[in-house]
Amino acid sequence: MNTTHAIKDISQIQTLMDVYPPYSKNRLLLEYAIRTGLRISDILNVKVGQVLGKESYQIVEMKTGKKKELAIHDRLKQSISDYVKREGLTATDYLFYSNADKHSHIKRTQAHRIIARAGDMIGITLSAHSLRKSFGYHSYKQGVDISLLQTIFQHSSQAVTLRYIDITQENINNVYKRVDFGF
Repeated sequence: MNTTHAIKDISQIQTLMDVYPPYSKNRLLLEYAIRTGLRISDILNVKVGQVLGKESYQIVEMKTGKKKELAIHDRLKQSISDYVKREGLTATDYLFYSNADKHSHIKRTQAHRIIARAGDMIGITLSAHSLRKSFGYHSYKQGVDISLLQTIFQHSSQAVTLRYIDITQENINNVYKRVDFGF
């Protein structure tokens, strides 16, 4: 079984974001996934009217059936706005619309191909789940409390969340090596 991993190198994420043209559906899919940490099934169901010009929006997670409010990062809001304008989308269109019909979204398999291809272009194995984990990993590294990430991911314990976001034994060992008591 293949396991997915977070992208730990921020410069690799920046390189990833440049593989597709700005304001393209493919690039927005990458940005949306990494900035929200949502499952791909929840991303694909977003309609333009839910997010365009909004500070936040509510979803009902497909996997859990639970309601979740999601704040939209300012840069993601701008990317959405630019993309919607460029594509001429309306409020009832899916953000990640099917080329055959803007009132239908792309399929999960197509989303996975877009993401995997982006990873191939920079020489890494990449999945939608990798982007979700990357959101968690970098949030944690930037000081977000693990209990808050546990809530975001709806995990049963902090240990599950730490394992999920790839906080490995190497990271744990670095703590032992870095702690300075002044003697």
